[in-house]
Amino acid sequence: MDIFLTSLAGQLQPMVLLTMVVSVVVGMIVGAIPGLTVSIAVALAVPVAIFLPTDYALVMLASLYAAGVYGGSVSAILLNAPGTPASAATAIDGHQMARQGLAKKALNIALLASAFGSMFSILLLVTFAPLLAKFALRFGPVEMAGLLLFTFTIVGTVSGSSMIKGLFSAALGILLATIGSDPMIGVPRFTFGNTSLLDGLTYIPLLVGLFAIAEVLKMAGEGFPRQSHDVELGSENKARNRLTGSDMKAISMPMVRGSIIGSFVGLMPGIGSTISAFLAYADIKRSAGSTSKVGSGDIRAVAACESSNNATGGATFIPTLALGIPGDAVTAIILGALVLLGVQPGPLLFVTNPGIVYTIYIVLFLSTVMMVIVGLVATRALVYVLRVPNLYLMPIVALTCAAGSFVVRNNVLDTFVMLGAGVMAFVFGRVGVPVAPLLISFIVTPPFEEAVRQSLAYSHGSFSIFVTNWFSLIAILLSAIVVVLVALAQKRRVIPA
Repeated sequence: MDIFLTSLAGQLQPMVLLTMVVSVVVGMIVGAIPGLTVSIAVALAVPVAIFLPTDYALVMLASLYAAGVYGGSVSAILLNAPGTPASAATAIDGHQMARQGLAKKALNIALLASAFGSMFSILLLVTFAPLLAKFALRFGPVEMAGLLLFTFTIVGTVSGSSMIKGLFSAALGILLATIGSDPMIGVPRFTFGNTSLLDGLTYIPLLVGLFAIAEVLKMAGEGFPRQSHDVELGSENKARNRLTGSDMKAISMPMVRGSIIGSFVGLMPGIGSTISAFLAYADIKRSAGSTSKVGSGDIRAVAACESSNNATGGATFIPTLALGIPGDAVTAIILGALVLLGVQPGPLLFVTNPGIVYTIYIVLFLSTVMMVIVGLVATRALVYVLRVPNLYLMPIVALTCAAGSFVVRNNVLDTFVMLGAGVMAFVFGRVGVPVAPLLISFIVTPPFEEAVRQSLAYSHGSFSIFVTNWFSLIAILLSAIVVVLVALAQKRRVIPA
């Protein structure tokens, strides 16, 4: 209790609260602008966060994440142009409500559902993360190797529409992670005589390039398109946009169902909030029946989608903190930032540094509360931000990326890594290869390699240790089953009966 109270007192300091408010506002703005996703916001913040005290860095990154997911719903509802991929499902009914003069009601429902989903997943995080970490303390290198193998499989097979492309992305992430000195014997690998690569590829330039530079290149290729603005909040009828008791009753169960779906998806590495939102949309469409208004402006659909994608965000912290396995691309970025700050997520974190765990709990809770306050007060002002042309925004993003990549080590090579990663991610986007498996695999490969080599050292080089251990054997079998099931499902989708 003393540790919790100390962490709480630290988060209530004026400068910490100011950092939280600024991060929530920036997160909502970036999330609301189509093209500037939550991943970009968090990635751009990492070069700044690593020079801050750990508490401030956690506040900045977690607040950006929490507010950015909701921010995407603003442009989804008003413009039918989701600010984040996770808000694409919200746009289906949310924009229809806006066209009917109910934009303010749709935004309020999205805000309420986002807060509910976040709080629901935070409660699960506080309840189950310590239990999972306590169980994981029993893991040796063999069990950890099996668990991480299953993570690679999930990330590669279900992160995109094609299993082959997902596995290719994951394999490339593994390959990039092996650049540098061998962790066991110190022999250089794939450095080609360049001493700057002895420590491996720097994390920040890679992630900034994968997300931010790739988006800049995409926008440039499209001619920096401008969004249309056909919804004006000031002209709407206030009485029609007021939330009533019947509205609250109608959206209560969809929010609960959406939060459950989102939390379950968040526990699975690499799936992400976009899929959870569409799963919640499919669930509400099925349960509402054929006579419902789902698809033409139903408040239940907006509530279900927003609660689901926000619940996924909180739930992804469960495997991230308890096992050191990122739940999605954003938590992979945050996990990498924590490592750069000297904090190693995993089961030992709950034993050696519980203050960090409590800080994350408190930050997620307070940032959700702050998101509601800012969302209620500043939504009208946020609409004006959407009118800023991408032609002015994207050069600023590119310059920020270059500066953030260079300042980490003051090494020009990192700038080239950023550019190379950006071009690669841009090409991946054109051919339909997902980027998230690459980043998650890049983060997970070092502990996987360490676990495998420790296991082989213990077994004197025999791989039989992985099939004689019941946990790793189950993980191997589950990995094979997932590959087969996903391959069959995709084959049926390609070849109709």
